[in-house]
Formats: sequence, structure tokens, C-alpha cells
Amino acid sequence: MQLRRNRSTRALWDPAYVDETWINQAVTLIPRLRTWTDTYYYPGTPIGITEYNWGAETHINGATTQADIYGIFGREGLDLAARWTTPDASTPTYKAMKMYRNYDGNGGAFGDTRIRTVSSANPDSLSVFAAERSTDGALTVMVVSKVLSGTTPVTVSLGNFSPATTAATWQLTSANAITHLSDIAISNATLSAAVPAQSVTLFVIPKSGCVAIR
Repeated sequence: MQLRRNRSTRALWDPAYVDETWINQAVTLIPRLRTWTDTYYYPGTPIGITEYNWGAETHINGATTQADIYGIFGREGLDLAARWTTPDASTPTYKAMKMYRNYDGNGGAFGDTRIRTVSSANPDSLSVFAAERSTDGALTVMVVSKVLSGTTPVTVSLGNFSPATTAATWQLTSANAITHLSDIAISNATLSAAVPAQSVTLFVIPKSGCVAIR
């Protein structure tokens, strides 16, 4: 079930993914909604998904799925989404939401301008999303490890961005806590790390000559 949940988020965007429920066809939901509005209504009309829920709120698999969904929503240009319902604040899934909206308890948030990312990883195993934060110009990179065991090496190469020498790192794991880890060095616009199985890791990368506010 965990592996199937990992795959299932591709129904939001991937034309090659055949939904594994009774639907049994490619859904490609967000691009489909955009095509409908642009073709049959008015181009550029905002689109939204309401009352979505991928389950497993009390399990880390539900958390990595929620983190993946948030990243997909941003990358695919969804204008609005409403979850059914808000998970309890003690759950990993709620904390996955906090990784985007308040990872440090002081309003630290994922960026508000999406940045194109290219990943060689299998999206069923690892997803990467990036955005620039307008408040301080920091680049925020969210890495979602979906594998059920073992660590995964990650190398992030930064193009068209002049980074500082270190990145602040925050991480959610099956321990069900958001932890502020030690800063990670950046050399030649490249960051290297190893992320644990079933985890959500946020790298906050200031611009050169700046210090991240959060």
C-alpha cells in the first residue's frame, strides 16, 4: 500500500501513469483541468482541487505523500487546493504541511516563486521541488524521499543562482519531529547530502553575501 501511495500522486500530472483504481486510465488531473478551462471556458482561469486526501495521516508514508502533493501543486501551477480534513497537529502529515508553511515555528516557509527543477531520480522513489522566497531571496529546495529503507545520496546543482557557502537544513522523519540539522556546505554551486528513507528534507540556501533569516 505504501508503494502504491507513492506512485499514485503521479495521477496529478503524469500522462504515462495509469491510475491503479477502477479508473484504470491516465488521469493527468492538473494539466487536464487547465486544458478544460483554456479550451471550454476562458484561458488562464484559476483552477483548484478541493477535498483531497491521500490517507495514512498518522504514518510517515502519509507525510511524504502530502509533501509530494504540495510540491506537485506548486510545480504544476495549481491555483488553489483544500484538504479534507486538517490532520491532527500531532501527526507526521500535519508536520509535512508545516515543512512548507512554518518549518521553524516562526513563520519560516517554502518559497513563493517556483523554480524549474530537473531530477534524474525515479519520482516514485524521490521528488525534488524548489522555489525562491521573496522575503529574503533564499532558494528553498524540498527533497522527498519515498523509499521504504536505506539512505539516498542527493546532489543538488544550482544553476542561475549565486549561493552562500552553507545551507540551513530541516528534516522530518519517521521519528515524527521536524529537526533543525547542521548546516551543509555548498561548493561550486553544488550541495551534497544523504537523506533517510521516508523523509522530507528542506534546504534553505541564502544568496551569496546574505544570511538566511529563517
